[in-house]
Amino acid sequence: MDRKRRVRRIRRFIFVGMPILLLTFATLSVVLTVRSVKLHRSLVQAREELNAYMEAQSEWEYTRLRDTADAEDTETAEVLSDEGAVSVEGDTETPTAREIPSLSKAEVDSLTLGNEELYDGYRKVYLTFDDGPSINTSAILDILAKYDVKATFFVLRKDGANNEKLYRRIADEGHTLGMHSNTHEYSVVYGGEEAFMEDTTSLRDFLYMVTGVESNYYRFPGGSSNRVSVVPMEVYGELLHDNGIEYYDWNVSAKDAVVPMPSADQIYWNVRSGLSDHEEAIILFHDTASKTSTVQALPRIIEYIQSLDNTVILPITETTNPIQHLRVQDNK
Repeated sequence: MDRKRRVRRIRRFIFVGMPILLLTFATLSVVLTVRSVKLHRSLVQAREELNAYMEAQSEWEYTRLRDTADAEDTETAEVLSDEGAVSVEGDTETPTAREIPSLSKAEVDSLTLGNEELYDGYRKVYLTFDDGPSINTSAILDILAKYDVKATFFVLRKDGANNEKLYRRIADEGHTLGMHSNTHEYSVVYGGEEAFMEDTTSLRDFLYMVTGVESNYYRFPGGSSNRVSVVPMEVYGELLHDNGIEYYDWNVSAKDAVVPMPSADQIYWNVRSGLSDHEEAIILFHDTASKTSTVQALPRIIEYIQSLDNTVILPITETTNPIQHLRVQDNK
């Protein structure tokens, strides 16, 4: 009898208890998965908010220093004007700014990267994208190809066949492949001089292995005048310089890193209003998977820039005048 009871209990457990136990485990798994997804989204949003804050702070600091310098130049000019011009015998002509010849859109479009000297005197606009690659990088590359425009991508290290294809596509289609750190983790990237160069060298070697291109271009996470680093940012800039790498900040921002994501119209107007102040403009965009509005705004932005007189859209190259929120002093 005892044996039959044990058998009945086992059968009852198998047919009743096991399904309940499996259902419990399945429910718990779903709950944990949902919580994990929510936590991941919260972490991504927190990271994007931190990045947006750092970039805004860096940009504000750059603008403040620039405006201070401009004000000092104005005061100096006013003093010289009050003192009067110095007359030089035989010099009867007043120097004037070089006039920019008027070019048609077709003539501007005919300029090529092999004719760098022809760009002097024209407004230069550089489209730059941070934090990729992602699915939006592919969409952006399609748009750039449609308009026959070259841009610059400051990328992170992201493993996987699809990402490696995007790195290669960036290089193969004539865009500039720049570095934006391995992980964009501030505590890792700015963990000291050795850690910074280890991070940079690792990404540089990875990109060379994948694309055959050695990147000599860098953008600091958060910009070069961010205040998150304990080590002065000038030190990191000098380390890059000593290793043949130039860093580039920006002077126009699409402000597409803020949370919540701005609309395509807002991004368009952010860029358009920022461009009005600069003859050389490096525009900051982001091409992470969440930046769908950036993709939507890009065609309209490109069409607007191409409609401007004497204006060319270029990728960053070694001849590009770097916009740097901090200036590195070359003591050599």
